[in-house]
Amino acid sequence: MLNILAACAATAAATVAPTAGSGMAGQRAQTAAFTPPCPQVGYGADRNMDTLFCVVDNPVALRYFAPMAKRLFALGPNANPQQVVAAALADRRTTGTLPILCSSYRLAAWREHWQFAVSAADQIGLTLRVGFRGWCADPNFKISN
Repeated sequence: MLNILAACAATAAATVAPTAGSGMAGQRAQTAAFTPPCPQVGYGADRNMDTLFCVVDNPVALRYFAPMAKRLFALGPNANPQQVVAAALADRRTTGTLPILCSSYRLAAWREHWQFAVSAADQIGLTLRVGFRGWCADPNFKISN
């Protein structure tokens, strides 16, 4: 239980810290690969499952980003890539900056477990003419050992 609480505190600190600063530090944090602290589920020989608990999203981040990206957060888990891109583009005016749009997308994608063959983040970047791929990393749902 203490490990879960420590993970929650670390996640909250990592999410709030980049948004509190200004300049390049916040921008670097936005482009770093996002790996949530939730390992893949495993099953034992007795068919018992491990990894019962993990941090799925940060309530502080949700309260911060959801009002700015209402269309993204309204989509749900069955959204297709075109819907995600359209919602992100519609939310662009209310998110204000590309790093905030990226964080909003990443949090919504993590919350809804969106995994597409072609990166929705790359499609958003192409439409907005960001100028380079990888401007916003898609969430990584696998924890590497």
